[in-house]
Amino acid sequence: MEKQQPNPKAKNVLLGGLAALGIAAFKFKMFFLLLLKGGWVFLSKGLSMIIMIGVYTMVFGWVYAVMVVGLILIHEMGHYIFMKHFGLDPKLPVFIPFLGAYVAMDKMPPDQATSAWVSLAGPLIGGVTSVAFFYFGIMQKSPILMAAGSTGCFLNLLQLLPAKPLDGGFVISAIARWVLIPGVFMVFAAAYFLQSPIFMLIGLIAAYSAYKTFKGGDLGARDMINPATPMEKVLIGLAYFTLAGALGYVYFVSHNELISFMPSK
Repeated sequence: MEKQQPNPKAKNVLLGGLAALGIAAFKFKMFFLLLLKGGWVFLSKGLSMIIMIGVYTMVFGWVYAVMVVGLILIHEMGHYIFMKHFGLDPKLPVFIPFLGAYVAMDKMPPDQATSAWVSLAGPLIGGVTSVAFFYFGIMQKSPILMAAGSTGCFLNLLQLLPAKPLDGGFVISAIARWVLIPGVFMVFAAAYFLQSPIFMLIGLIAAYSAYKTFKGGDLGARDMINPATPMEKVLIGLAYFTLAGALGYVYFVSHNELISFMPSK
């Protein structure tokens, strides 16, 4: 009997929502505190990554699990490297099975431009690596490698949605805050098409965050400190939209390529 290949679309939907929620939770530390009060215990650093691989292995198989968790690690290391570069004293990534991962930092970015580049670094490094995975899979004629690369593109593309607490929300805030409003609707649209309660929750968080950003308070005041210069906005916007377009194109191509590899009924 021919071994059935993993369904990349189903995995993309599930892992997309889970990883997005994990990184979203990092942006809202109070979410983690509520989970801790409820009895959850989060293991840190290397051990947490091993546990996450183990959990994903039981669901998707160990090869795919290792690849996808590795791509999530690369995404988080993108944030870590840029945080380190800007002197924000980052901690090593922590993995939470079926939630994702996050990188904490002791210092907050001093201005909008720094916050934008730190937020963009994860999808940038993670996205480029995912694209490399996919095309290397084509060269090797490996559906599992192509599926992992496609999933990586999907995860990083979701993170670029222009709504907080996703990475794209912090990037777009440095360019034009008003884009956070349509960004909220984009998250709810993603929740509808993915049939994801997790993204519905992220949409509610995004709506509250957008409200606080325009009203003021802690989130809003932070956005008003040291705004990006016009040239910084141009560079950040160029990097953001180029990356989003590239990941969207590769994901579209990867979806069609993977269909051709799936066994016919």
